[in-house]
Amino acid sequence: MHPPFTLTEATASAMPSPDAPRPLTPTTERGLKRRDALMDAAQKLFLEQGYGQVSVNDIVAEAGGSLSTLYRHFGSKEGLFQAMIERRSHHLYEALSAEGVDGLSVEQALQRLGVTLLIKVIDGETLGIYREVVAESPRQPELGQLFYAAGPGRVRQALAAYLARQMRAGRLPQSDAVELAGIFLGSVLGELHLNQLLQLESPPSQAAIEQRVARCVSLFVGGLRYPEA
Repeated sequence: MHPPFTLTEATASAMPSPDAPRPLTPTTERGLKRRDALMDAAQKLFLEQGYGQVSVNDIVAEAGGSLSTLYRHFGSKEGLFQAMIERRSHHLYEALSAEGVDGLSVEQALQRLGVTLLIKVIDGETLGIYREVVAESPRQPELGQLFYAAGPGRVRQALAAYLARQMRAGRLPQSDAVELAGIFLGSVLGELHLNQLLQLESPPSQAAIEQRVARCVSLFVGGLRYPEA
């Protein structure tokens, strides 16, 4: 059994040191645009040249501005990468907030998440980032930790919290929410994600994505509610 729901070890190990300078979140529209421009430039260069080949000077040259602005917003190149991944996964995380889904049935909420997740993870930019992380992680293990903490781990955390709320409300039987979140996400992604990473198949249609997720939701929820069926 897992301990009470919390951050995974991988997520925790990727968090900044308490002694590290804390990036500042911009409060003006201009500051937000500058922050987005730096993330856009970083993503473009990471995909074109590889994370390890890109310096903070390269990113500033691409985006404009100054090194001091980059460090003020992100603290480091690693902090910029983490913020970039968090931005890409933010809507998935928010889709499972109490305000977003607790008025829906479990099936509706999981269908919404599954479809949104699949569309996001098989888009060209996300696949490119994933390939880059896999290629760089043997040389820079912290990159994989940052990616997991800001993306997959964050989504799994949100889904586990959602499932735990449904268990407390009596809509699902009591079980290990963290483990179940991993099982559901794994079933939705499965071989479809791998085939897209390896470019073995054309991207699925919207209808095919919705049908796949509906099947996963049916098996997942049915298995929880009727384990002996």
